[in-house]
Amino acid sequence: MADGGTLHVSVLGPIAVRDGSGRDLTPAGALQRRLLALLILRCGDVVPADVAIDTLWPSAPPRDAAAALQNHLFRLRRALPDGVIRSVGAGYLVDPTRVEVDADRLEAALDQLATHAARSELAATLGRWQGRSFPELEETDAGVETATRFAELHARAREALAAARLAAGELDGLVSDLTALASDEPLRERPRELLMRTLAASGRGAEALRVYDDFRRLLGDELGIEPSPLLAELHRELLGAPRRPTGGAARARRLPTPVSALLGRDDLLDDLQQLADSTRAITLVGPGGVGKTRLLIALGHRLAAARPERAVVLCELTQANVDTVDDVVASAMGIDGRPGVSPLDRVVDVVHETEVVMLLDNCEHVLEPSATLVERLLISCPNVRLVMTSRERLRVPGEHVRVVPTLLDGGAEAAVDLFVERARAVQPAFSGSDDERARVARIVRRLDGLPLAIELAAARLHALDLDEVAAGLDRPLALLSGGSRTSPRHSSLNAVVEWSYGQLDTELQDVFAALSVFARPFSVADAAAVFDLDQARATDALAQLVERSLVLRTPSRNFALLETLRAFGAEQLVASERQQRVAERHARWMVNWAEDAERRLHEPGQPVMDEVDDAVPELRAAIGWLLDNHLTVHAGRLVAALVNWALLRLRPDVMGWATRVIAADPDDRSPVASQVWTAAAYHAWMAGDMRGSAERSRRAIELAEREPAGLTQPVVTMRGNLDLFAGRLDEAARWYERAMEVSGEDDAQRLIAGGALLLALGYAGDQSAERVSESLLGEIDGVETAPAAYLWHCAGEAAMPVDADLAKARFRRAVEIAERTNASFVRGFAGASLASMEARDGDARVAAAAYRWLIPHWQRSGLRSTQWTVLRSVVGLLDRLGHPREAALLEGAVRSTADGHQIFGADEVALQEVGARLRATLGDEEYEAARREGGELDGHGAAELALRCL
Repeated sequence: MADGGTLHVSVLGPIAVRDGSGRDLTPAGALQRRLLALLILRCGDVVPADVAIDTLWPSAPPRDAAAALQNHLFRLRRALPDGVIRSVGAGYLVDPTRVEVDADRLEAALDQLATHAARSELAATLGRWQGRSFPELEETDAGVETATRFAELHARAREALAAARLAAGELDGLVSDLTALASDEPLRERPRELLMRTLAASGRGAEALRVYDDFRRLLGDELGIEPSPLLAELHRELLGAPRRPTGGAARARRLPTPVSALLGRDDLLDDLQQLADSTRAITLVGPGGVGKTRLLIALGHRLAAARPERAVVLCELTQANVDTVDDVVASAMGIDGRPGVSPLDRVVDVVHETEVVMLLDNCEHVLEPSATLVERLLISCPNVRLVMTSRERLRVPGEHVRVVPTLLDGGAEAAVDLFVERARAVQPAFSGSDDERARVARIVRRLDGLPLAIELAAARLHALDLDEVAAGLDRPLALLSGGSRTSPRHSSLNAVVEWSYGQLDTELQDVFAALSVFARPFSVADAAAVFDLDQARATDALAQLVERSLVLRTPSRNFALLETLRAFGAEQLVASERQQRVAERHARWMVNWAEDAERRLHEPGQPVMDEVDDAVPELRAAIGWLLDNHLTVHAGRLVAALVNWALLRLRPDVMGWATRVIAADPDDRSPVASQVWTAAAYHAWMAGDMRGSAERSRRAIELAEREPAGLTQPVVTMRGNLDLFAGRLDEAARWYERAMEVSGEDDAQRLIAGGALLLALGYAGDQSAERVSESLLGEIDGVETAPAAYLWHCAGEAAMPVDADLAKARFRRAVEIAERTNASFVRGFAGASLASMEARDGDARVAAAAYRWLIPHWQRSGLRSTQWTVLRSVVGLLDRLGHPREAALLEGAVRSTADGHQIFGADEVALQEVGARLRATLGDEEYEAARREGGELDGHGAAELALRCL
C-alpha cells in the first residue's frame, strides 16, 4: 500500500484505524487486530518476535509459530501504509511519527475545559468511547493494565466534563449523564457529589438527599465505610435547603435479584444500555443456554438505576401460550382487567405516555402474539421501550436485533472465570490454579463457551474431578444435566436444545439432524449435498435454522453448529436411522469437493490451501466411512485428489491415508490404484524410507500402464524423484519431461512437473536450465498460487550454480508467495536454500538465525530425508562459526544415515571441502573419532546438536 500519511488510531474500545481521508483500514482478522493492538500499545518500542507470538497464541501456538507470525505481519503491512510497521532486529515497531492515537489526546484535554469549545471537544472524544480499551489484549498483563488505566482516565474525564458543565450552568441532560456515570462507577464518590449538586441546582433537593442515602448504604454494605467528610458536609447543607416534591414518577417494579455475578458481559451490557437510550425495541437472540435471560435482567437493573423515575417491568413468557401473552404482560404490570376490554387494550390505556421499560423474556414459542403486542405498544405508547429475548427475531418495525455471543467471544478468560466461580460453589477446595485454569480452558472451548453448559459442567465437580468432567465431554448431553430443579428448561443442556428442536417442523428437524455430520463450518452447497435438496431449498432451510439460533453464521459467511448442538443432532440422526444415508452422501460429496479443490489449485485468488487445511477433519471422516463401507474406489479418488496439496502443505499424515486404501484393495483393482501407490511412495519418502518409497513408486508405474487413464503427473513425477534423489539426473529429467506431457491442460500439474524438471537440469549443470526457467516463469507472471511458489523455488535451484543473486531473488519470491498461500513445503525448501547460500559464503549469523527455525520446521513436518539435507548444509556453517568438532560430529551423522537423500554433485564437493578443513583443524585422530561418534546419532540427536550450537 502506498504512503498514506498519518494514521488515526482509536483505542477507546476495540482498535480501529483510519487514514487521513477517513477510510477504514482496520484489519478484518482477529489475530491481525491483536497484533496491531500490541504494536500500538508499545508504539515506538520494539516488540520482540517471541513476545508477539506469545500474545497471538497464549495457550496453543501453531506448529510453525514464526512462519504464522510472518504471515500475519505481511497481511497487516499490506493493509496499512508503507513504513508504518518496521522490522528492527528480531522484532517490530510502529513508527510513532506515523500514527495519532486518540487516547493520547484525552489526558491533555482535561486541563483545557474553560471554554465551551473545549468542553465540546472533550465531549466529542468521550463520545467515541466504544468500551474497554484493548479488548484484543485482554489475556495479557500489559493489555489489562493499560485498559484499567484508560478506564480510570475515562471516568476522570467524564467527571471533569460534568463539573465544567455544572460550573457553567449547562444543566440540560446533566442529571441523566451523572446518573449513568454513578451507575457505571458505583463506589466512586465524585459522580455522587456532582449528581447531588446538579439535582440541588435543578430544584430537586429531595432526590439529591436520596443519592447520599443510597451511596452511604452501598459503601457500608460493600466496604464497611462512611462517605467522605466533603460529601457528608454537602449532605448537611442540603438538609437545610428547600425541597421540591418530585411527584408523578411511575412506580418501579421489583426485578429478580441475581444470586451470582454476571461474568464476561460488561462490554455487552454497556453497548446494550447505550442502545436502549437511543432505540425503543431491542431483541436479544441466541441459542439456548447462551444467557439471554440473565443478560436481560442485568440490563433491566442498569436501566432502572440510570432512571429511577422510570418503571422497569419483567414479563416472563415461558408459561404463556398464543392465547395468553397479553394476559401475562398485563399481570406482570399489575394492570387489572375491565369487562369488555381486551388485555392488550387495557395495557395500552394504562401505560399511554408513562415512561416504562418492558422486558419480555422467552418470546420464541409465542412469536406471533409477542410481535403483535410489541408493535401495538410501539405505535400507541411513545414512552415505552421494550427489550425482548428470543431464539429468533420478532420482525417488527423498529426492531434492533443483537446476537448474544458465547463467552468465547474475544477469548476464553470470562468462560474460565465462570467455571471456576461455579466450581467453588460446589467444591470449595477447587483452587483455580494456573494448571487447573489451563485444563478448564480446554473444557469451556469444547462447551462452545455456553454459560449454561459451563455452569452444568462445573456443578459436576460435586461428584467428579476435573479430568472426569473433561472425559465426560465425549458425551456432553449426558454429562450436562442436574441443573435447576425449579426451571425444567434449564435442568440440562439436552432439555434446552430439545425445547428449540421441538419448535421445528419435521423437514427442518431432519435438516438440522443431517447437519451434525459436518465437523467444520459448511457452505450451502455442502449442506444441499447431505440434505439431498436443491440449493434454493437448502438455502431456505439454513436461513430458518439461523433465525432460530440453531445454526450460526461464521465470519467467512459459511454456517456452523455449536458442538453441543451437533451432539444433539447426531443423536437424532441415529434415532431416525438415517445416519448411514447421510454419512454416505457426505462422504461422496467430500470426494467431489476434494477433486474440485485439486482443479482450483492453480487459480489465483483461490485460498485452496487454507480451504483444504480447514477441511481435513471432514475429509478424514469421509475416508474413514468409505473404507468402513468398502467403497475403496471413492477412497482412492479422495487420496489421489489430495496428493499435490499434501505435498505442498507438508501433510505426511494425509499422504498416509494411502496405506489404508492399499490395505483395503489388496489386488489393486481400483482405476486410481497407481495414484494411491504414488501417495504411499510420497509418504514413505517423507518418513525417510527411501527404499520403501522406491518400491511403491515402481508399483505405481506398473499399475498406471494398465489403467485406462494411463500415466498421470503425480505418478511420473514421483518416479523421476527416485532418480533425482539417487543422483541419476538425466534419467530424472526424462521422467519429468514425460510428466509435463501427461499433465495436458492442467496448469497446476504442469507447473509441479516443470519445477521438478528444473531441479534435474540445474543440478546437472544443463545449459538449457535457464531457458526452461524463463519460459515457465513467464507463464506465471503475477500469479500467486502454491504451485507457482514451488516453480519459483525450483527456478532458484536451477540458477544457483551460475547466478547467486538471481537464485536468491527467486528464492525470496518463492518464500513470499508460499507465506501468502500457506505452502509450507516451499517455504521450508526455499528458506533452506537461502540459508545454505548464506552459510557457504554469506552472513553466517543470518544463516544461523534461519536454521534455528528451519530445523524445527522440518522436524515438525516429519520429512526426515529433507531434514538431513538441511543438516548437511549446517555442517559447513558450524565450521565457520567456530565449532569444528560439532561440525565433524554432524558430518558423521549426515554421511551415516539411511534416511537422507544421496549426496552428489556440488553438495558432495562442498561437503568434501568442509571435511578437509575439519581434518586439518582437528587432526586425523580427533576428526575420525568425531565422525564415528556422529554416525551413532539419529535424526533427533543430530538436530539437537545443530540447534545447540546455533
